[in-house]
Formats: sequence, structure tokens, C-alpha cells
Amino acid sequence: MDQQLLLENFRKFISLTPEEEGLVVKHTTERRFKRGDFLNREGEVNRFTNFIVKGSARVYYIEPDGHEHVVQLGISKWWIGDFPSFITQTKASMYTEALETTEVFAFSYDQLQLVYQEVPKMERFFRLIIQKAYAAFHRRMLESLGLDAEQRYIAFRNAYPEMDLQISQKHIASYLGMSPEFLSTLKKRIVQKERERRRQSS
Repeated sequence: MDQQLLLENFRKFISLTPEEEGLVVKHTTERRFKRGDFLNREGEVNRFTNFIVKGSARVYYIEPDGHEHVVQLGISKWWIGDFPSFITQTKASMYTEALETTEVFAFSYDQLQLVYQEVPKMERFFRLIIQKAYAAFHRRMLESLGLDAEQRYIAFRNAYPEMDLQISQKHIASYLGMSPEFLSTLKKRIVQKERERRRQSS
């Protein structure tokens, strides 16, 4: 499994010496999942935080009536999992599921505590990515309140073009709070509008 993707992710936020990088990588666990496998399950303590090297995954919860709500999507170079469960080491309220063959580098909770001791700069790394995740969550909440369905999808597509291409429409629709059928209709309407704008500008 390619360690460089993980190391490059660290380098976006902190500067580690080669020795420190080696210490950090030593504490990671390689995990591989088939499509439909769970990285963590609701009701169980999430023991790992996962960096996706290859593949994709979703985090979702299930209402008592059986309706699913996707709260996070992830592809290569993304961290994914039930973070509240991992951070607090309490039972998870959400599932994390591989959407295709997926490979991750993971830190168990205990491994991460050792990393913090041996390479204190890693505490800053995880603080920064948690802050970034919180900012993204806050932006999503504002978009859900202030934007209509078409605007929400366009904002998603512009922010995450690779994810829009890689992840199935039904999971994107759930993430955006709409049905797959409605998203399909919406995308057709957007394509028609874009074609019309190009025609008028030509």
C-alpha cells in the first residue's frame, strides 16, 4: 500500500522529519475491505480512524423507520469513520461502509495515543483536520438551510468534482437530502441550462 499518499496528507499541515515520519507510519495498520464491508458498525465502539488510499466509503445512520441518511462521503486522500465514537471511545451511532474495494491506513485509538507521545506534532495535525472537518460540516448545514436543491448539488459538484464522478448517485442524493430520482431530474435540468448558456454565448 502506498505510504506516500498518507505522508503527503501530513505534509499539508505539519512538517515532519524522516525519522518522525517513520515513527508515525510504524503505528499505522493496513486495512482492506470489499464492497459492502463495514469499517465500523453502529452500536460498537469505533476503534480506528481511517485514511483512504484507494476506493470510497460512506458514513450513515439509520432512523427507527429504516430510512438511511448519509452524513459523510470519502474517496482517496480522505479521512473517514464515526469520529465522535473514535474520539470519545463510546458506542458508535453510525455505520461506515466501503462502497467498493477500499484500502486504508488506520490508527487505532491506542496507536494514536502512542503517536502523540512519540511525535507531539501529530496532535496539531489531527486538531487541524478536525477543525477543517467541523468547518465543512458547518458550511453544509448553512447550505442545507439557505440553498435550494439545485444550488446544494452545484455547490457539492464544485467542491468535490472527483467525488461526484466516483460515488453513486443514490449516496450523493442521500448526502444532499433528496431522492435519487429527484437528483437525476435535477442533473438533467442543470445540463440543459448549461447547454443553453453555451449556445447563447457562442
